[in-house]
Amino acid sequence: MKVLLVDDHALFRAGLRLLLASLWPGVCVVEADSIVQAVDRAREHPDLDLCLLDLALRSDHGLDVLQRIRDQAPAIAVVVVSAADDLTTIRACLDAGAMSFIAKSAPPETLTVALKRVLEGSVYLPADIVAAAPAAPAAGPSLTPRQYDVLRCLSRGLPTKLIARDLGLSEHTVKEYIAGLFQALGVHNRTEAVIKASRLNLGTTGHAQRAAR
Repeated sequence: MKVLLVDDHALFRAGLRLLLASLWPGVCVVEADSIVQAVDRAREHPDLDLCLLDLALRSDHGLDVLQRIRDQAPAIAVVVVSAADDLTTIRACLDAGAMSFIAKSAPPETLTVALKRVLEGSVYLPADIVAAAPAAPAAGPSLTPRQYDVLRCLSRGLPTKLIARDLGLSEHTVKEYIAGLFQALGVHNRTEAVIKASRLNLGTTGHAQRAAR
């Protein structure tokens, strides 16, 4: 397990290191306190599994760091840990490819759950953003097995190109599946799809297996 910590407060990074070590003894932690260092570390360590990112860096905006890290390492799971917890910021992070957003005021148990969920390939969303999503119907939408595959990829924050590669499809075909998925879920973009999937408990391996039967 190799984790990149991006935060300009050494004390907070030290606390996260202790938490990570308690969860995964022997974890390798790489640190950065700026966008330049973060991108350099992602380039130097292509085997990173996870990135914990603070949005409020002294000289850089965390969303810029997130986008550049995702460009450098598209498969890395990014968890944003920030003092800002407004819905607009959370949605922007999910749009940029983050797999979770945790407020710094949250208890360690919440971050622990988030880390385990994203490493399993799922998006972890705080209760308030899930509650703010449009009300879901009593019965979930009827999705095809391939739409479940695409939804799981969207929940991992993968761009269209990587979804196509993972599923052995053309980018054009993936875009068609995404459009059909949006229509089935009644959403307009990837963030809304991930939120709706989280609220309906869709996009999991269990759902995909049931749909394939």
